[in-house]
Amino acid sequence: MLRAQRRILALLEAGGQAPQRDIDAYVSQVRSYFTAFEREAREHLTDVEKRLSHISQLQFNLTAERGVALRRIEITQGVLSALEDMKL
Repeated sequence: MLRAQRRILALLEAGGQAPQRDIDAYVSQVRSYFTAFEREAREHLTDVEKRLSHISQLQFNLTAERGVALRRIEITQGVLSALEDMKL
């Protein structure tokens, strides 16, 4: 693409209109470059979204586990407190 850009700039700096075939070649190079760049960016985005989804699921699962652990502590403290009140 850089070569095509240098060529079209040189033609334009030389004055006048660049030949249509050179313009077409330049546009084709730009399209090809950015099409590949977009494809790569979309693939990266898909990968990042999958990873974020995985992390979200892990966070959800850990939050649920935390809730269960807290509830077990509360129940255990209730039993221990009841035993203490009974002074056995």
